[in-house]
Order: sequence, then structure tokens, then C-alpha cells
Amino acid sequence: MLNYFKRNETLLILCIAGMLMNMGMGQVSPILALYARQFGINMTLVGLIITAFAFASAIVDIPAGRIAERLGRRPTLIAGCLVLAAGSVGCALAPGYWLFVVCRLIQGTGYALYTTTAMIMLTDISTVHNRGNNMGWYMGSAWIGFGLGPISGGFIGQYFGLPAVFYVYAFFCALAAVWAFLRLPETHHYHARQSIAEPGDRPPATGARLSIKDLLVNPNFMLICLIAFCVFFTNDGSRYQILPLLSHDRLGLTPSEIGLAVTVIAAANIIVQLIIGRLSDKVGRKPMILPGCILLAVSLVIWMLSANYQFILLGCIVFGIGIGITGPTPAAYVADILSGQNSSGGMSIFRTACDLGFVVGPVFQGWLADMNGFDFPLIFNAVLLFTAALVFQIVAREHPSFAARNNTKPINTKF
Repeated sequence: MLNYFKRNETLLILCIAGMLMNMGMGQVSPILALYARQFGINMTLVGLIITAFAFASAIVDIPAGRIAERLGRRPTLIAGCLVLAAGSVGCALAPGYWLFVVCRLIQGTGYALYTTTAMIMLTDISTVHNRGNNMGWYMGSAWIGFGLGPISGGFIGQYFGLPAVFYVYAFFCALAAVWAFLRLPETHHYHARQSIAEPGDRPPATGARLSIKDLLVNPNFMLICLIAFCVFFTNDGSRYQILPLLSHDRLGLTPSEIGLAVTVIAAANIIVQLIIGRLSDKVGRKPMILPGCILLAVSLVIWMLSANYQFILLGCIVFGIGIGITGPTPAAYVADILSGQNSSGGMSIFRTACDLGFVVGPVFQGWLADMNGFDFPLIFNAVLLFTAALVFQIVAREHPSFAARNNTKPINTKF
């Protein structure tokens, strides 16, 4: 492992930055819905608190790719960390609901600048032969941070007050900005020979630079964006909102107990991501998608049926495995399609699909819960996941290098 990172210092730097950023986000996750409840609002408006972050992120994703292309990856990523830190301080100080929403919009703007740029940089330094592994290491590192966050965030919120969690979030964002400023190189014109791949691993160019229109009419690209939408719909609607409120209202769990449950998700996620990334480089991306989505759907059913804390934790383990599979694999699949052609534009569209799931999930799931209780949104979410994964499994095609290896029909690379 040490040799792996020695041969690609940029990957290591991005992994550490991702861990720091997500440590703060993890600390906020178990208390955000409870914090929003203090404003005396219903679950739909609680969902809006979560959605505001994603709404800003979805709007900024495509401009973020263009900014990274024009100004460089490094300054764009650093700016994202600082904007997110400023928004977090604003959340801690916000005296009312709507000002809190505005600060969440600022947070989402910073997150879009950071995350979109990080994914572009990973595409810059990777090839089809190591892309899944690189994505797995990066997302696994991010989830290490996220895993360390919830239990400490729940403890801080319970004993020091919920606003204190946002100050700690701001600190970790600022720390990530300093780390990136001191260590992160520019990767705008990064060549494949600088990555971990051996010389000759980089696939030959597939033609002219892909346009946004090319991507929007590519069924493989649009279907993987649908999968990403559904995964983020689940991650941010059911996990961030329904799980904490169900645990608190139905089972009477404390913020620290909810934080431990979210940490269990992160722990399972970390273990799986480090395995799945490498496995997807060997057998392909497509065989990973359907099983991952089915596991996510099963975890939602377990939460729905939970009568005690042990069932909640079991659902969290299954959820963590599912999200660990569906985390790096779709991103690697998108990067395979791009193959270095308009990676900024393509990754920006993919990130927009992710954030649209983030936007729609919390508000829609909150509305369903207001109308029908906690069970119905979880069942709806499970059916949505399974349907999207089944369509992807039937229609989408694998990358040519994996298709040749597995004797399957490849992705159509002629756009």
C-alpha cells in the first residue's frame, strides 16, 4: 500500500484532504435533522434544510468544472474548502430558519467546488486499469473521515450544544484548505505516465473531444447518472433524514446513539470500498451496480421493520456495504466513458445528477413521511433503487477492455 501511494503522491494528498472534509460532514450528519427541528418546523421543511445544501451544489457543479478548467484544479479545490468553512460558521450563528437555509446554500456552493474538482483531478491521474482502485482509495479515505465524524459529532452536540458541531465542521474544512495549499499540485495537464499505471496502460484516444450534447444522448452515461441520482436520493433522503428521526421518534435514541449508528455505516463502507475499487478494475464496473443497489434496498426494509437498536445497527451494516459498492463504481464507470475527453464537463454533469438526488431525496422523503409516516418513504426508496438498477443491468454496456475480457457487449464509444 505504501508503494502504491509513493508512486502517486497526488492521490495520497487528495485522500487526506477528502478525509478532513468528510470528517466535518460526518460530525454534522447525526444532528442536522435534530438541529433543524429546533426551529419548530415540520419534516418537509427539515428536508429543505438538507436539500438547500444539495440545491446549491447541483447548480454550481457544472460551473465548477468550467472554473477548474480555466483557473486550474488546485485553486478551485482550495476555494471550495474555504467557502464551505464560511458557510459552516454561518450555520452555527444563524438565529432563524431562513438564514440557516442561506448558510446551507453557501455550504453547498463550497462543496460543489471541492468535490467536482477532486473528481476531475482523480480522472486526470487515472487510467482505465487503475481508475476503480484510485476511486476506491479516495472514497474510502473520505469515508474514514466520515466514519470518525458521527460519533464525535453526536457527543459534541449532546454535551456542548448542537451549534458547536458546525464550528468543528468549519475547522476541518479550513484544515483541508491549508493542507491542499501546502501540498496539492496542479493536474490540469497531467499525463498518464505520472499515474500509478504502467506505461502503455492508457487506452488510445477514441476520437474528437466529447461535447456535452454527446454525453446527454449516450444511454450508458445517462443510465449511470440515473444510478447516481438514486444512490444520493437514498443516502441523503433516507439515511440523513429518515434514519435519525425514526431512531429518535420511534425508538427514543440519543444523538450519540444515532451517531454510533451512522459510524457503523461508515465503517462497513470503508472496508467494502477498499475491496470493490480493485475488484471493479478486474471484473468491470457493471457487475457491481445491481448487487450494491439491492443491498441498499434491503437495508431500508430492515430500518422500516426495526423494533430495537440492534435492528437499526444491522440495517446500518447492510447499508454501509451497499453504499460502499455503489460509491466508487459509478464514478469509475463515468471516467471510463470520458477516457480523458472533456473530463471536466462530463464529471460536472455526473456530479449534478448526484446532487439532484441530494436535492430531491430529503424534501420528497420528508413529504412522504409527513403524509404517511416513516415506513412508506423507505419502501418507496427501496423500489426506486431496485427498478433503476434493473434497467441499468439490462440496457447499459461495459467498457471495451472489460467486455473483451468477459466476452460481453461493450460500451458504445462512438458518440
